[in-house]
Amino acid sequence: MVAQSQPNFEASHSRFEEPVLRDKHSAFVKDLYSLSGNKILVWILDHKNPQELVHGLPYEDFFWLFKKIGEDDCLPLLKLASVDQWEYLLDLEIWKKDRLNVAHTSLWMKRLQQADCKRLARWLLSEGKALAYYYFFKSIQVEKKNEDEDYDLPEGFFRLDGGFQIKAIYPEHQETIENILRMMASEDFDRCQTLLLGIGNFLPAEVEEEMYRLRNVRLAEHGFLPFEEALSIYAPLDPEALAIEKKPELPNILLDDESRAMVPVLPFYHAEVKNMLTDAASRIMDPLFLDRIRLEFAGLCNHILSADGILVDDIEILSKTCRKAAGYLNLALERLCGNSISSARDLLRSHPLVSIFRVGFGLALKLKWETERWLKGSWFYRQGLDVGFWGDQWGETIAGILKKKPRLYIGLKEGEEYKDFESLSEIDECRSLFHRLMVLDKLLERLTECYPIENGFIHSKELTFHPLLFNFWSRCFLKLKPCFSGISLGQAKNLFHQLRARSEKPPFQMPGGEDNFLKNFLAYCSDFEPEAVAMLKDTLSLVWQKFQKEYEGVSISYINGRYSKFFTITTSL
Repeated sequence: MVAQSQPNFEASHSRFEEPVLRDKHSAFVKDLYSLSGNKILVWILDHKNPQELVHGLPYEDFFWLFKKIGEDDCLPLLKLASVDQWEYLLDLEIWKKDRLNVAHTSLWMKRLQQADCKRLARWLLSEGKALAYYYFFKSIQVEKKNEDEDYDLPEGFFRLDGGFQIKAIYPEHQETIENILRMMASEDFDRCQTLLLGIGNFLPAEVEEEMYRLRNVRLAEHGFLPFEEALSIYAPLDPEALAIEKKPELPNILLDDESRAMVPVLPFYHAEVKNMLTDAASRIMDPLFLDRIRLEFAGLCNHILSADGILVDDIEILSKTCRKAAGYLNLALERLCGNSISSARDLLRSHPLVSIFRVGFGLALKLKWETERWLKGSWFYRQGLDVGFWGDQWGETIAGILKKKPRLYIGLKEGEEYKDFESLSEIDECRSLFHRLMVLDKLLERLTECYPIENGFIHSKELTFHPLLFNFWSRCFLKLKPCFSGISLGQAKNLFHQLRARSEKPPFQMPGGEDNFLKNFLAYCSDFEPEAVAMLKDTLSLVWQKFQKEYEGVSISYINGRYSKFFTITTSL
């Protein structure tokens, strides 16, 4: 395990000298991140020059390490961080879209005050002056008294030199605010006094707007864009726009060691699952090219976070965003390059990752549009039924495809119901299911034209397609009147007696049952296209296999209508 060997701090310490050491630094950051948050912090603090080590981390990698360590345990890391790294954290943590979140700001003021109050005070009196004005305007009540007057201090207030009486609007922040203001007064009383006197004439809306503009300028360098602009990442791009022969290699923007030193490592590290994207990246021998990919990938992930409007309050959000970016990049590479890793590498060399991502996302969006077009004209939709009509697995898969941003249903396999698409095979499987449901829906429409269905039955709660098929087929099998009504318990037991023939113990077999099931329904599809008939036959076979699996361990004496999802078993004789 990586945790058994300490990362090579010496290599990271001098990584600006040559490309080989830059590669060592990448390995070092990956090794460091693989540890627990507590061990990361211990190893940084044990380094011979921890401040220089932290200052040398790219902002994105610093943010990842901060999240891995955890906000409540990060004070030593904040003390070592540069003011620019502080500002990067604040830009990401205290804004909700275009509004500054005062509660989050208070939390971060407390952390930074505990980490290094003197440096925070100096920053608030200089580069962070706008934030200081806005925060204290929202957080304190100020009264100015004549210093020569003798007066009692009102409850909840504290005194500051110059006759100032100050009270925190929210009592839980009183200690933090008092510590910060006393330190600011100690560092530069005149500027602190100017701030306190100026709060009364402060125009928060104008200052907030300007702070937001400057924040966007800073974050744009890292791929973060205002929400409305960031949405362009989800504008689909035609695969033909990225034909490899149309463009030469992109120019390299990493022309000096200082620029390369600020290339983040961890975002692309979280994309490293086995697929065409990572295979192509693993064969890149040019360190400048690889650094360009890492830099673009980090920017792409930040672009996605902006477009999704997500507040990053958990390390897993960052990981999921990286997997999402990598998944759609991989989709595009598979679509454009087939199995050719060299072609994938050439595509990465000649096109920005943002464009490749848009091609990949466009493939998922195309599947959604195809599904929506079918849905609007489908029989089941015209009956007022929702996608749950197709059962749990199939219905949830269609529901995922139809989401605003299409997603793949995985049934809690990875701790959640849906995930983003990552490969062409997943798109193809969903398209295949969509085509299965098209022909099955067409069959049900044909059957209901021949044998009209009762409105009460079609709108019954939790109805799926299974009872429609199996009620109809079982009545035909038992030589009853063809319709969609249920069968009695006695008729259901008779059905299984005939289906199982000589099968006397579990798993019970149903010889000839599948052939009868298929033959019965295919008789209504003589005018279907050959491809549709083949698809319907295969789909009905899958449905039958699920039916057989459901009942292969159930004795006839235990069959009842209460737990049957395939039949409607009535209480009548």
